[in-house]
Amino acid sequence: MGFEGCLEAEHFYYWAETSPAPHGQFHGVVHFTGWRDVDDVIETLDPPLTHTTPEAYRWASDALEAAHALAKMLAAEGELGIDP
Repeated sequence: MGFEGCLEAEHFYYWAETSPAPHGQFHGVVHFTGWRDVDDVIETLDPPLTHTTPEAYRWASDALEAAHALAKMLAAEGELGIDP
């Protein structure tokens, strides 16, 4: 599995990895671990909110890139159900 450490999208912190998919492909997986609130305090999500890319990719690096794009999109569009 590919893994990248804690990163930030908007006010949300997440980590991304790849997960095996059928036929030797990979999904991208995003785990939102926390967010920075209006008082500039980092709030931790326990358990993390997990999202998986709907498409599978032939290469793990492409799946990881898609996971980062998914994280940025979900955070920017307010799809996480949290008002930072």
